[in-house]
Amino acid sequence: MNTLTYDEKVALFQQTASDPVRRSEFAQSRAMVILPLLDTQSTIRSIFAPEQLPVGAQPTYDIPFDDVNCAWVMPKIGGIPQIQVEGTEISVSTFGLEAAVEYQMDVAEQGRFNVAERATTLLKNKVIDQEELAGWTLIHTHAATLDASQKVSDTGLNVSAFNKLVTAGDVLRRKITDLYVSPSRFSDMRSWVESSTYSQNMKDNAFNQSGLTNVWGVNIHKVYNPALVSNDKAYAFGQRDGVTYGVMPIRKNLTTFDNPLSIMSWKVGIMAREILGFAVLDEKGLIEVTFTA
Repeated sequence: MNTLTYDEKVALFQQTASDPVRRSEFAQSRAMVILPLLDTQSTIRSIFAPEQLPVGAQPTYDIPFDDVNCAWVMPKIGGIPQIQVEGTEISVSTFGLEAAVEYQMDVAEQGRFNVAERATTLLKNKVIDQEELAGWTLIHTHAATLDASQKVSDTGLNVSAFNKLVTAGDVLRRKITDLYVSPSRFSDMRSWVESSTYSQNMKDNAFNQSGLTNVWGVNIHKVYNPALVSNDKAYAFGQRDGVTYGVMPIRKNLTTFDNPLSIMSWKVGIMAREILGFAVLDEKGLIEVTFTA
């Protein structure tokens, strides 16, 4: 549908009001719209490397390094993360994530395709919310067990904080690649333009970018949900020999379907489902930052 003109999309969309086949086809097409956006908009897919499993393959992974003492697995959405402390291989549980949206049948009859686009965006956001709930629950549980070598603190998101977290990773033989902070904590970097100790080039970059997005090779990401990353915390992730902190095996990619029950209340319903899992393979790949001011 992305190759059609807007008017052609509207005409096809109107047909979904009275034609069950068109309605089903439109619902199934939503997955093609949403899938490319998940990799770029879900913070969790930057932390846990997605892997599409071949049909019949088992989501098993080798523990990557001798200095890794345990691995973590998320058993299901809303579940309690599990820890594995023995063996050299881990089997990752996979589970279904579901989401759904509805809109009035009148919307389709009137050809209001923009409403359907907003419904698709809402469905995408619901899927991302489910992924992030599962992934960040696993991260928080792991973070609660970290020893002192994987914790740093500072008064704010300043050069000193970056030096500490990069050094902490270096001591553990991990290269810190990504840092996740709240928007309020990200704003600390805007104050760099007023500092007398920072170079003019650094201050210019902080001003031009409204805060830097990369410092010393560390990509900085804003997380808008305070339940995932609060103002007094940040989470840095590193790699060693190309091995990431975690993996996200995908047993079944996102699919979308027409909800046949919605028509009974004169609505169009679209359901989405994917089957995946989350596991921390490199426990040394996480540095927790605490802000004291």
